[in-house]
Amino acid sequence: MKKTLVILFTFISLVSIAQETTSLDTTRLNKFQLGLTFSPDFNFRYLKADDNTEWISKIADSMEVPKYGYTTGFNFSYVLSNKIKLGTGIIFADHGEKTKSTIELQTLNYTNHYYFLSVPVRLDYTLISKKIDVYATLGVSGNFFINHKTVMFEDGKKDPIQFTNDSDLQKFTIGGLAGIGMSAKLSTNWLFKTEVIYRQTIQSVSNGPVKKWLYSVGPNIGLYYSF
Repeated sequence: MKKTLVILFTFISLVSIAQETTSLDTTRLNKFQLGLTFSPDFNFRYLKADDNTEWISKIADSMEVPKYGYTTGFNFSYVLSNKIKLGTGIIFADHGEKTKSTIELQTLNYTNHYYFLSVPVRLDYTLISKKIDVYATLGVSGNFFINHKTVMFEDGKKDPIQFTNDSDLQKFTIGGLAGIGMSAKLSTNWLFKTEVIYRQTIQSVSNGPVKKWLYSVGPNIGLYYSF
C-alpha cells in the first residue's frame, strides 16, 4: 500500500512538473505580438497666441469645431514579463478640425485634414489578468507630417472643392499617449484587443504666430498574432 502511494505521488509530481514546463515553454515562445489596428477618432486642437495675434485664435475658436478622423497601422509588442509589454509600430493618422455647420458665411465651410505618420513607443502594464486582461498604457510618439488637405463647400454647390495647402505645420513633432484597454485570447496564437487611447502633441505643430497642439481620442481595435 505504501509503495502504491509513493508511486502515485511520484507520478502526480512528474505530471505537475511537465505541465509547468510546458506552460513555461509556451510563455517563452509567445514573446512577440504583431497586430493591425484601427480607431475612429474624435479630433481637435488647442490654440495659444500672444497679445498681437490673439484675435486670430479667437476667430478660429468661434468658427471651428472638432471633426472625426482615424488612426490605423501596424503595432508590434514584446512581452517583457507577465505584467509589462513594450510596444511600437507604424501608425497613419488623420487629425484636424472643421467649421461649424451654422456658420453665416457658407463659402467658408471647410474641413482640415492633417496627415501624419507616427512611430509610438509605449509600455502596457497589466492591471487584471484573467480570461480578459485589463491593462493601462503610456507612451510617446514621433510624428512625421505628411500633408495638409482642405475640403471646402461653396455656397449653393453640392460637390466640395479639395486642395492641398502650403502648410506651416512642423515636419516633425513629439506626442504623448495614454489609455486603458482589454485583451482576450481567441486561440493559442491570436489575440483581440480594444483600448481607448488619448493622443496629444507635446510640441506645437504650427510654425506660425498662433501655436497649435493637436489631440484625439478614440476606441482602438486590433487583431494580433502572438508568436
